[in-house]
Amino acid sequence: MARELLAGWFAEYAPMVEGVVARTVRLGDVDLVEDLAQDVWVEAWQYLLRGNEVARPAGLLAQKARRRVARHYASARVRRELLTDYEDDSSAVARLASWIGAAA
Repeated sequence: MARELLAGWFAEYAPMVEGVVARTVRLGDVDLVEDLAQDVWVEAWQYLLRGNEVARPAGLLAQKARRRVARHYASARVRRELLTDYEDDSSAVARLASWIGAAA
């Protein structure tokens, strides 16, 4: 039953899900739209398998799409922070000096 329901949703709402994701991602991350939209469909599938009732599938899918993009950027921010070496600040100092020099 969940499979047929999800297939119907996909046929009707796939363009909407991709559109919400595309409008929510940053301009430089357009290549992520398809992957994040697929994640939304996996989440919707899991939601249905848990036996949840859905009165408005478009609203549920749009909400899941926006939240999936937000989670992507939240986890990306954490990964960037972990990869930053705060002991080696020479490149940051050089970049800051170049900005100050260009503005002066």
